[in-house]
Amino acid sequence: MRFEQLQLVQFRNIETQQLNLNPGLNVFRGQNGQGKTNLIEALFLLTHGRSFRTSRLEDVINKSTNQGFLIEGQIEKKGLSYSTKIRVSDRKKSLKVNGQGMSTSRLRQTFPCLLFSPESLLIVKDSAQKRRDLVDDLCMTLFPHFAALLTDYKKALRQKNVLLKKIRDSSGDRRDSLKLNDNITQLLFEKGSALTFYRLQAIEEIEPYLLQEFLQIMDEHYGNISIKYLISGEQKRGVSKQEALNAMYKRWDVLKQKELASGQCLVGPHKHDIQFDFNDQEARFFCSQGQQRAIILAFKMAQIRLHYRAHKEFPILLLDDVLSELDREKQMRFVNYLLATEAQIFLTTTDATSIPQVASRAVFEVKNGKFVESNRLLTGGLNV
Repeated sequence: MRFEQLQLVQFRNIETQQLNLNPGLNVFRGQNGQGKTNLIEALFLLTHGRSFRTSRLEDVINKSTNQGFLIEGQIEKKGLSYSTKIRVSDRKKSLKVNGQGMSTSRLRQTFPCLLFSPESLLIVKDSAQKRRDLVDDLCMTLFPHFAALLTDYKKALRQKNVLLKKIRDSSGDRRDSLKLNDNITQLLFEKGSALTFYRLQAIEEIEPYLLQEFLQIMDEHYGNISIKYLISGEQKRGVSKQEALNAMYKRWDVLKQKELASGQCLVGPHKHDIQFDFNDQEARFFCSQGQQRAIILAFKMAQIRLHYRAHKEFPILLLDDVLSELDREKQMRFVNYLLATEAQIFLTTTDATSIPQVASRAVFEVKNGKFVESNRLLTGGLNV
């Protein structure tokens, strides 16, 4: 799967730009603040239906016009051509593939794409939500219906939270609202138990690969990496859907009144956490920053392997200034691995000398929101 062309109109600092893209490595080189990350964001939008930088799409509109934006891409996948288009105008989003509307969950399933960014390398010590997102993204790789399941769960969660706030703030008869809360909770827990089951399965699948990739990045031949799935602070493994469902109801019996008082749902997989351990010590507290970054890189590299195993194709890889976070040796091992995947890669950098010499590369110079392909040979760089 690969992007063949990309067109952007009034997107952030890019007024209008059309690019013909290389099937292998695409390098976007320029100083900070010139628009490199905007290009990565545009590709992410076309494959996820949302930005990884903001929840408000109006934020990405070119401020000189403030009229909306258009991103259009031509994607080739297994011999078929797809025209993907996302447009925002008058605060309304339109997402279409070959002229037909498509949900974001189906979009992510159809056009798998992995993002590496400086922010993603902080996931080990970041919020629990970031770690849940990491595992949920893996689940979408492994389980065809997971994206739709996650969407349904989030919808039920929003409905329950709205209802709980209404109950909390109500001074009248609450019997009908409480009955509705029971019904929504039943739906939420049914979706949530399946969500938990798939997350646990995904962790079991990736854990052995995680250690292999971590040792490759760190060039170390000792140690052990493990992943814990925490429910109410306790590790869980091998839990069935029914066991997860029973545990949620048991926990809800304890917290039901607290939910009603707070106006917030307190039980379900949106409260679970994922913990990475190195040599039986929690990585968040006992690993160096370099080791923490290597764990997340290893996780995503393992995900690439699992994706290929499941689908016999590689996802598109987006690398936004991630090499600057690694020392020279880790850069070499990481880039060597990525080039061996035969995936289409989009990489941003301020330093061209850290990019390997490969015949298939396309280098784009980026300045003030303009992208110009450069044919100049790069000197130095990593040896492949």
